[in-house]
Amino acid sequence: MDFTFASLLNRGETIKLKDLNAAFQDPKLIGIAYYQASLVVDHLVATFGQGGLNKLLRAYGRGLDTPTALKEVLNTDFDELQAGFDQYTERTFGSLQKSLIVPKDVQLAKAPLQDLRTLANDNPRSYPVQLAYGLALRKAGSADEAMQAFERAAALAPSATGDDSPHAQMAELALEKKDRTRAIAELTAFLNADFENINAAHHLASLLKEAGVTDPARLRPVYERIVALDPFDAESRAALGRMALQRNDLDVAAREFRTVIALKPIDPAVAHTDLAESYLKAGKRDEAKRQTLAALEIAPTYERAQDLLLKLSEARP
Repeated sequence: MDFTFASLLNRGETIKLKDLNAAFQDPKLIGIAYYQASLVVDHLVATFGQGGLNKLLRAYGRGLDTPTALKEVLNTDFDELQAGFDQYTERTFGSLQKSLIVPKDVQLAKAPLQDLRTLANDNPRSYPVQLAYGLALRKAGSADEAMQAFERAAALAPSATGDDSPHAQMAELALEKKDRTRAIAELTAFLNADFENINAAHHLASLLKEAGVTDPARLRPVYERIVALDPFDAESRAALGRMALQRNDLDVAAREFRTVIALKPIDPAVAHTDLAESYLKAGKRDEAKRQTLAALEIAPTYERAQDLLLKLSEARP
């Protein structure tokens, strides 16, 4: 939301602190109200410390209204708090705000490529100009120049989101050039800002798989993001289960594999065998055997399940 908030700051459309509580009752403002409230909490802690915030909460618990609580506990009022918050937002968002400014009387969406080239040269610190220039260059087939424009735009506004954002565009350009390593890097950067873009997360997971990446430190955050956005994604849950099994987090592994089975995957024999392996590693031989037999009922020739049943049939140590 920082990108959206910086845009609102430029337009003078953020919520005054004295109106913040009421904004939670307005469907048009509730999203920005939650985000701005988080910034207010950051500002309160930075200014008055965690102890000050705790005292303010206790004052609310005693039934005090906000003006009274601010005065009694923090010795401040809305006007003083607003002035401090404005300084905080200037420090936090000032650079991003400046980068979002568009030259006056310019319609970037309608400007021809040559005009955009001039604008980009004259406004190297304008994110909208650099982005529009990059999109126009890409449309014209100038991939290398477009990549450079997107790089400049990404540096100005790294938190930009959406399919037209710089990192998303650079990922597509990299794939067009068959540069999978660059595409992975750009999609990773894109997801650091566009947290809820499940399509990008799926795409990144696919590219990592194609690249043969096995490092859990790189894979786990991607699959966790997918599962957070889509709890019914059996493939991602299976991947998380296998990583948990590798690090001997056997309860988590079993939980993920049980969930996969409940989701009725395309290949249930694999899921039952995965769960059996987690049970065996945890010393639960009887449960492991039941899951192995379930896998073999589905796929009698499944070699991994056959090997596991043979191991389970051996004498106990």
